[in-house]
Amino acid sequence: MKGPGKNEQMMLELERIRERSGSDFVAYAMPAEHYRLMRWNFVIGSRNGRVGQMKLKPGIGIGGMVLRHGVPYTINDRENPLLLGECPVMLAEKLASAIAFPVPAESLCSLNGILLLGRRSDQRYDVHEVQGLHTFLHMLVESE
Repeated sequence: MKGPGKNEQMMLELERIRERSGSDFVAYAMPAEHYRLMRWNFVIGSRNGRVGQMKLKPGIGIGGMVLRHGVPYTINDRENPLLLGECPVMLAEKLASAIAFPVPAESLCSLNGILLLGRRSDQRYDVHEVQGLHTFLHMLVESE
Protein backbone atom coordinates (compact mmCIF):
# COMPACT_ATOMS: atom_id res chain seq x y z
CA MET A 1 0.00 0.00 0.00
CA LYS A 2 1.34 3.41 -0.98
CA GLY A 3 1.70 6.31 1.42
CA PRO A 4 0.09 9.66 0.75
CA GLY A 5 0.99 11.38 -2.52
CA LYS A 6 2.74 14.72 -2.72
CA ASN A 7 -0.48 16.76 -2.74
CA GLU A 8 -1.98 14.78 0.13
CA GLN A 9 1.23 15.17 2.14
CA MET A 10 1.18 18.91 1.53
CA MET A 11 -2.43 19.13 2.74
CA LEU A 12 -1.51 17.18 5.89
CA GLU A 13 1.41 19.53 6.61
CA LEU A 14 -0.77 22.59 6.05
CA GLU A 15 -3.44 21.21 8.38
CA ARG A 16 -0.74 20.62 11.00
CA ILE A 17 0.42 24.23 10.65
CA ARG A 18 -3.18 25.49 10.82
CA GLU A 19 -3.83 23.61 14.05
CA ARG A 20 -0.50 24.56 15.62
CA SER A 21 -1.06 28.25 14.90
CA GLY A 22 -4.70 28.40 15.96
CA SER A 23 -5.60 29.68 12.49
CA ASP A 24 -8.94 29.35 10.71
CA PHE A 25 -7.49 29.53 7.22
CA VAL A 26 -4.29 28.38 5.51
CA ALA A 27 -3.24 28.77 1.89
CA TYR A 28 -0.03 27.96 0.04
CA ALA A 29 0.87 29.67 -3.22
CA MET A 30 3.32 28.29 -5.76
CA PRO A 31 4.79 29.83 -8.90
CA ALA A 32 2.46 29.83 -11.91
CA GLU A 33 3.51 29.37 -15.52
CA HIS A 34 4.02 33.10 -15.97
CA TYR A 35 7.00 35.08 -14.72
CA ARG A 36 6.57 36.47 -11.19
CA LEU A 37 3.01 35.23 -10.89
CA MET A 38 1.84 32.80 -8.27
CA ARG A 39 -1.51 31.32 -7.36
CA TRP A 40 -2.98 29.72 -4.25
CA ASN A 41 -2.60 25.99 -5.00
CA PHE A 42 -3.52 24.56 -1.60
CA VAL A 43 -6.26 26.02 0.59
CA ILE A 44 -7.67 24.79 3.92
CA GLY A 45 -10.53 26.46 5.77
CA SER A 46 -11.97 28.34 2.80
CA ARG A 47 -15.60 29.35 3.06
CA ASN A 48 -16.23 29.99 -0.62
CA GLY A 49 -13.48 28.51 -2.81
CA ARG A 50 -12.61 31.76 -4.61
CA VAL A 51 -9.08 31.97 -3.20
CA GLY A 52 -7.94 29.01 -5.30
CA GLN A 53 -8.71 31.03 -8.43
CA MET A 54 -6.80 34.14 -7.36
CA LYS A 55 -3.40 35.02 -8.79
CA LEU A 56 -0.83 36.89 -6.73
CA LYS A 57 0.66 40.07 -8.10
CA PRO A 58 3.64 41.84 -6.51
CA GLY A 59 2.49 44.48 -4.01
CA ILE A 60 -1.22 43.59 -4.09
CA GLY A 61 -2.64 41.99 -0.95
CA ILE A 62 -0.72 40.15 1.72
CA GLY A 63 0.67 37.52 -0.66
CA GLY A 64 1.74 40.20 -3.10
CA MET A 65 3.60 42.07 -0.36
CA VAL A 66 5.56 38.91 0.49
CA LEU A 67 6.18 38.31 -3.22
CA ARG A 68 7.51 41.85 -3.65
CA HIS A 69 9.62 42.09 -0.48
CA GLY A 70 10.49 38.47 0.34
CA VAL A 71 9.85 38.86 4.08
CA PRO A 72 6.99 37.84 6.43
CA TYR A 73 4.09 40.27 6.36
CA THR A 74 1.12 40.75 8.70
CA ILE A 75 -2.24 42.41 8.25
CA ASN A 76 -4.52 43.38 11.13
CA ASP A 77 -6.64 46.30 12.26
CA ARG A 78 -3.86 47.85 14.36
CA GLU A 79 -0.78 47.68 12.12
CA ASN A 80 -2.27 48.31 8.68
CA PRO A 81 -6.08 48.62 8.73
CA LEU A 82 -6.30 49.96 5.17
CA LEU A 83 -4.94 46.70 3.76
CA LEU A 84 -7.77 44.76 5.41
CA GLY A 85 -10.15 46.30 2.88
CA GLU A 86 -7.74 46.02 -0.07
CA CYS A 87 -6.50 42.44 0.21
CA PRO A 88 -8.50 40.06 -2.01
CA VAL A 89 -7.93 37.03 0.25
CA MET A 90 -8.84 38.92 3.43
CA LEU A 91 -12.06 40.14 1.83
CA ALA A 92 -13.07 36.83 0.25
CA GLU A 93 -12.47 34.83 3.44
CA LYS A 94 -13.57 37.54 5.91
CA LEU A 95 -10.27 37.33 7.77
CA ALA A 96 -9.57 39.83 10.55
CA SER A 97 -5.84 39.15 10.83
CA ALA A 98 -3.32 37.28 8.73
CA ILE A 99 0.35 36.56 8.35
CA ALA A 100 2.20 35.38 5.27
CA PHE A 101 5.70 33.91 5.01
CA PRO A 102 8.01 33.40 2.03
CA VAL A 103 9.10 29.79 1.57
CA PRO A 104 12.51 29.87 -0.13
CA ALA A 105 13.52 27.60 -2.99
CA GLU A 106 16.95 25.99 -3.17
CA SER A 107 18.30 29.02 -5.02
CA LEU A 108 18.26 32.09 -2.82
CA CYS A 109 17.06 34.37 -5.61
CA SER A 110 13.62 32.76 -5.96
CA LEU A 111 10.64 31.71 -3.89
CA ASN A 112 9.30 28.19 -3.72
CA GLY A 113 6.05 29.48 -2.31
CA ILE A 114 4.13 31.71 0.06
CA LEU A 115 2.34 30.43 3.14
CA LEU A 116 -0.64 32.44 4.39
CA LEU A 117 -2.33 31.93 7.76
CA GLY A 118 -5.48 33.79 8.77
CA ARG A 119 -7.93 34.18 11.63
CA ARG A 120 -11.53 35.31 11.36
CA SER A 121 -11.55 36.44 14.99
CA ASP A 122 -9.84 39.69 15.93
CA GLN A 123 -7.01 37.81 17.67
CA ARG A 124 -3.82 39.12 16.08
CA TYR A 125 -0.66 37.10 15.48
CA ASP A 126 1.77 38.33 18.11
CA VAL A 127 5.55 38.59 17.80
CA HIS A 128 6.15 35.30 19.63
CA GLU A 129 3.75 33.42 17.36
CA VAL A 130 5.39 34.90 14.28
CA GLN A 131 8.85 33.88 15.49
CA GLY A 132 7.64 30.38 16.42
CA LEU A 133 5.93 29.86 13.07
CA HIS A 134 8.97 31.17 11.21
CA THR A 135 11.23 28.72 13.07
CA PHE A 136 8.75 25.88 12.48
CA LEU A 137 8.66 26.63 8.73
CA HIS A 138 12.44 26.62 8.50
CA MET A 139 12.52 23.24 10.23
CA LEU A 140 9.97 21.89 7.73
CA VAL A 141 11.90 23.20 4.72
CA GLU A 142 15.21 21.84 6.02
CA SER A 143 13.72 18.39 6.71
CA GLU A 144 12.57 17.97 3.09
